[in-house]
Amino acid sequence: MPTQQEMVKRQKVLAEFGELALASNDLDEVLTEACRLIGGALGTDLAKVLELQDDGRTLFMRAGIGWPEGMVGEVRLQMSERSLESYSINKGEPVITEDIEREDRFTFPDFMKEAGVVGLVNVPIFLPGREPYGLLQVDSREPWKPSAETTEFLRAYAMILGPVLDRLHKARDLRVALERNQTLFRELQHRIKNNIGAINSLVRMRERRAKSEEIRAELQIVGERIEALRLVHEQVYADQSDDRLSLRSYVTKLLGGLLDLHREKPVRLEIDIEEVELQSDRAVPLGLILNEFTTNSLKYAFHDREDGRLIVSARCKDDCITIRICDDGPGLPALRQPTGRRSGTGMWLIESLSRQLGAEPHWSSDKGASLMLEFQRRE
Repeated sequence: MPTQQEMVKRQKVLAEFGELALASNDLDEVLTEACRLIGGALGTDLAKVLELQDDGRTLFMRAGIGWPEGMVGEVRLQMSERSLESYSINKGEPVITEDIEREDRFTFPDFMKEAGVVGLVNVPIFLPGREPYGLLQVDSREPWKPSAETTEFLRAYAMILGPVLDRLHKARDLRVALERNQTLFRELQHRIKNNIGAINSLVRMRERRAKSEEIRAELQIVGERIEALRLVHEQVYADQSDDRLSLRSYVTKLLGGLLDLHREKPVRLEIDIEEVELQSDRAVPLGLILNEFTTNSLKYAFHDREDGRLIVSARCKDDCITIRICDDGPGLPALRQPTGRRSGTGMWLIESLSRQLGAEPHWSSDKGASLMLEFQRRE
């Protein structure tokens, strides 16, 4: 029977393992530490965790302590009718072998004999629902017949291991699924980018071949808007690890990139945006709105000037974003009238995209053209 000191040591082992199991998501780390703790608690030389593989007939040495180099993470055992491992899993209880040289019920793999194993205890590990995970084997280089209390301690240890392993496996499966989805997402975005580029090339080719000046001008506008869609798509989805992005960084890169394409007009971009995150599905229509306004400002507000200013400000209060973009041009000569410079397709496009945000565009013409939108940060 264990002494009081040994009982305290075992309780400490359970507590230490419980703390690790809650703190770590690394399956190999948890299993290796489980072997180290149990070996230290029982004073044995060797311990290992054998993981049952998908074929149901192979055991993989997933973790262990005290074994020669090249065994842990490499050794695979084939289960058979005379293997101790098969018997223990089928019985669902700890199985003790005091001395493998005197044991005639089971056969033992050569690597255990070569490592000097004499006595051992096999403890099956079950996941919730009694699904077998594998075995915890505690080995000794001396004949070993643990007491009933020690055997029950090992059973309790294995019962704690089961739910921990179930959590770690599910976490690993989720990580694998997430990585796969991220890979598929990147591939999809790459294809979308290529398709946008192909469509834009077709429009540009048709523009060059157009005989009518009016058709050529319309195709040029279409091409510019397709290019705007490409820029928005690139900023929203490039290197995105989640569904949110910084509004300040997004607007700065998007409009900065657009102004770089029109270097013949040195327009200064001024940004006054609070640090706020925006969902991707909100960023796309907002980006197209800002792009449409900026494109029109480049065409009309600064067409007879050597320089200009484009100002974007944004504030967030109670999860509601108020964003304002304005230029320092001559303003809107006829607000929201069919003959106004921002009427027609441009005005219709901004109003349509604003509805996607659940916003009503507010135009003004005080010291330049100005557009203000208010919308919820999340849908």
